[in-house]
Amino acid sequence: MQETSSTPLFPLFEKYAAERSLLANAKGSLAAKLPRILGQGKTRAEGLDLPPAPVERRQELVSLSLPPNEPLPDEVVAEIAAVRQQLSDELDVLRHPEGVRRFATGVLRELSVPSGVQDNHFYAGRLILVADGAGKNWSWCLTPHYPIASKIPPDVNYVVRAHAAAEKVVDETTMPVDVFQNRLTLAWVMARHFTTSDDVFISDVARMFKVAAQDERFWNSPARRSFTDIPDGAFIANLLNWRRNKPATPDAETFEFVPATLNQAHGPNSKALFMPTNPEGTQTRPVIYLRRVSSRS
Repeated sequence: MQETSSTPLFPLFEKYAAERSLLANAKGSLAAKLPRILGQGKTRAEGLDLPPAPVERRQELVSLSLPPNEPLPDEVVAEIAAVRQQLSDELDVLRHPEGVRRFATGVLRELSVPSGVQDNHFYAGRLILVADGAGKNWSWCLTPHYPIASKIPPDVNYVVRAHAAAEKVVDETTMPVDVFQNRLTLAWVMARHFTTSDDVFISDVARMFKVAAQDERFWNSPARRSFTDIPDGAFIANLLNWRRNKPATPDAETFEFVPATLNQAHGPNSKALFMPTNPEGTQTRPVIYLRRVSSRS
């Protein structure tokens, strides 16, 4: 059933909740759970500023536990049982590769950007759609490795909306090339401070970029309240934009990307970063160090 403004998702439960003023009297974990069930508040998905998805609301409803003094009427119990069965059937489909494939292709069909399947990955524009093992959570990533929006519930329309939101995050976090050049240098210098070699782990540079990328508000008054969370994929987005568009001036400072060995890329304590090698981002190569060099003669 498609929810509209005039069609409650859980008509019997929502009527009961209103009659019993459950939301007004909710405490503890119930105060966080009830608003999501009723379509209020914010999704649990990371990197998105959207209300909870219908499937997310159903997941919250079937795990609802009310105080002993709030026994649910039989008809509401029956409604929740029906929701539980419907949810179980939908999620069971996503446990299988074919179900994941159908879901992903359904998402791509709804998007107006170039999309498809390449190297066993689903891509749409500059983003890759990635599912977890059971298909219960989805992510829009730069390459298959770096999420922009993650833990997205399995709802086709919602994942489509998340694509636009993720694209907006990439646009908003991609800096002008000259600004990124300065921030990259700052991130490298900070990471270099903690090592003894000019071959600095690129993963450490990416970590320091979260600090180097802060705006003037933070640098003028460094404090937690003025620190802006930078998505992991923002470093990759800026790095790709910089590599494509950096000026080739004689005195430009630049960096050399040192490829990772097989063990460095896939060992248990890998610090490699996977750089895309094709426009879709479905192919990558591991890089282990960022070496600062200068093109000055």
